[in-house]
Amino acid sequence: MPTRRLLAWLLAATTLLATLVLAAAPRAARASDDYSIDRVDIDATVDNTGTVSVKEMREYDFDGDFHGVYWKIPTGELNGNEVSALVDEVGAFDRNGNFQSFSESDSGQDGTYTITEYPNYVKVKIYSAHSDESVRFAINYSYSYLATRYADTSELYWKFVSDGWDRPSENVTCTVHLPVPAGETVNPGDNVRAWGHGPLDATVNFDGNDIVYNVPGVGTDEFAECRIVFPSEWLSLTPEYSSNRLDTILSEEQKWADEANARRERARLIQNVFAGIGAAVCVLTIILCVVKRRAYKASHRPLFDDKYFRDVPTNDHPAVLGVLYNDGSAKESDLTASLMRLTDLGVIRLDLIKSRRKGFLGTDKVDEDYRVVKQKDLSNDREHDGSYEIDDRTLHFIFGSLAPLGKRKSDDGVKSALYFSELESIAKKHPSTYSNGYDSWKGTVEGVAEGRGFFVDETPTGKGALGAMLTLNILGAIACVFGLVFELVNWSVAVPVLAGNIVSFVIGCWTIGSMDDLSREAIEVKAKLEALKRWLEDFTRLEEAVPNDVVLWNKLLVMAVVLGVSEEVIEQLRMAAPQVLEDPDIMPVYGWYYAHSVLGSPMHSFDSLAASAHHVSSAALASSSSSSGGGFGGGFSGGGGGGFGGGGGGGAF
Repeated sequence: MPTRRLLAWLLAATTLLATLVLAAAPRAARASDDYSIDRVDIDATVDNTGTVSVKEMREYDFDGDFHGVYWKIPTGELNGNEVSALVDEVGAFDRNGNFQSFSESDSGQDGTYTITEYPNYVKVKIYSAHSDESVRFAINYSYSYLATRYADTSELYWKFVSDGWDRPSENVTCTVHLPVPAGETVNPGDNVRAWGHGPLDATVNFDGNDIVYNVPGVGTDEFAECRIVFPSEWLSLTPEYSSNRLDTILSEEQKWADEANARRERARLIQNVFAGIGAAVCVLTIILCVVKRRAYKASHRPLFDDKYFRDVPTNDHPAVLGVLYNDGSAKESDLTASLMRLTDLGVIRLDLIKSRRKGFLGTDKVDEDYRVVKQKDLSNDREHDGSYEIDDRTLHFIFGSLAPLGKRKSDDGVKSALYFSELESIAKKHPSTYSNGYDSWKGTVEGVAEGRGFFVDETPTGKGALGAMLTLNILGAIACVFGLVFELVNWSVAVPVLAGNIVSFVIGCWTIGSMDDLSREAIEVKAKLEALKRWLEDFTRLEEAVPNDVVLWNKLLVMAVVLGVSEEVIEQLRMAAPQVLEDPDIMPVYGWYYAHSVLGSPMHSFDSLAASAHHVSSAALASSSSSSGGGFGGGFSGGGGGGFGGGGGGGAF
């Protein structure tokens, strides 16, 4: 565990140093009165006449004294039609979230606004004095003839954030409602396609019959634009152009999407390169790594050197031993082992559930699923025991966090149960709940292992000296970078030094990572765990009697899961000591191994599903959308710019 903290500290030091250098760079003085636009919510409804009704809210954060804000709503010509803007309502939300409608007036008093028409836009000036606070202003307006009907499609091509705002527009959300006729629905990529143009970190998604655009930020010289095509007949009261348009649109969007994705790939490559450049070490670091690594191996050699060990080394929870075996990290297999342990204790039980349903041509189909059912609470006399903490957290994760999210209801009156088949769907629909619950369980297990003292090393490892050397060489690498940027160092000098230091930095980090902080007890226990794994793999090939102790085998079957040799163990045990598996006392644990149906063994089923669910939840939280040339949704492209709405904007005064 301290090893991780040292590596994290090195990364933090690199980031801090870079930040300090950037902070030292000259910057423009900040104006005494300033403001930002922290949030923009736009709701646009298209009707069958081609009119788009817009509700736009902007949250201003004022730093200083301001008299009000203003909008510049673009107008002009689109496909031969005059697109005019009709302002319906203007106002602001009070501190309680209630909307206060303003009145149109030339008085300049608070709570009033003026509308002035210019050749290319309508300016709405809102009078509402504020000082050092956040205020949400809203304006409702409508555009005539903004959506266009062609022979083969209808199109909405519109800059919902124009390129004329005085300050960047942050956290922009635009929801577009299409004129979907009764009885019809939006089928993304089929009858409706949507694209976004502007910042490449923005996304477009379908939500039922709506299209939702999310843009983290739009600069003052940028725009955010939507382009949506949908069936021509949905604009039933809009004049139709006889020409076809869809193929042209698809060709343009595919080209822009390809260009945007290529730019993303280039940007990612540059980021990866600069991330690696931040690490720097020198030849002395490599020498120090070799010396300290040899000293570590000599001081951490276990006294136990037998090839085999035939018992569980300690009375610790199996998951704690798994953390030790896996260098300080809890795995999905440790969660499976924790459930097997709870089954052995009688706290939970494992069921095979069969249900019948009508299949093709009325034939009966039998669906099978595994489930775990909570039978009783943990014993209170173990509340201060580390194993109790892990058992309690395991129960809370399975039956407190996940089971209530399952949709399947038990036919036999069981209230607290988790069906294996629902694991992945729960993780996908509730990624934060699954990820937080799993991380909490993982943190509890690793915390108990750390509290056990396994990772408190009594022997100096020299990692502090290595960390100091890496920090010094990080400064050297940063110096190389700045030297190249500002042309202070020749390429022929800086590049070889930088490349060499990067290689040595990697070697230094590997060396630190390989020198786990282990107590003397942990060194011996880990050696015995490795010897136990070898015995579990070889016990039928040894010329010795196989133990018949069911209590021992209950523990060994759980440990086999932790050590990753469960399949080998059960096959050997079935051949060498079948009477052990026939004992009723081993059935709760052996039930996890036994393949009751086509589903396979519950152990492998849960292990696989848990790993998949964790991957699904992590992917759902960390995914980043790419641009779609087909209009199915995804990331923005950098093309476009041809939509109506350029030259608008606004600000504060």
